[in-house]
Amino acid sequence: SVDALQHDMDATGFGYEPGVIPRMETSVFKADEVLVNLAEKVCREVNPDIQVFRGRVVSGDQFISDHDVKERLIQMFDGYCTEMEGAAIAQAAWLNHVPFVIIRAISDKADGSAEMDYSEFEMKAIEHTVHLVTGMLRNM
Repeated sequence: SVDALQHDMDATGFGYEPGVIPRMETSVFKADEVLVNLAEKVCREVNPDIQVFRGRVVSGDQFISDHDVKERLIQMFDGYCTEMEGAAIAQAAWLNHVPFVIIRAISDKADGSAEMDYSEFEMKAIEHTVHLVTGMLRNM
């Protein structure tokens, strides 16, 4: 992640833009640049068989599988990937002055193009994540 926000935060009835958390100085929580750079560098080294991307993580209490919803999240929030918990953790980290980076394995593009079944993906994601996190810890 470069940053994160909660796409399902909706206080528009009170005049706020979608995604804005009322009475907070920000609703976009910036990831720690040192951790972002480290995660990218280490992932390329220890997991050369996968791609690495940087972008905004948008979180909400929905499983996104519909292409139109995906496109709306890209247009409204410049989301690079969507998931369900990262932005809430990012908000807690920001409130407590704790540096963070969100690392996600992307299982599909919400367009029906997934190349493997989820159980196979899950096993590969676990393997890649273990390599990444242990590599990051060795480099800290």
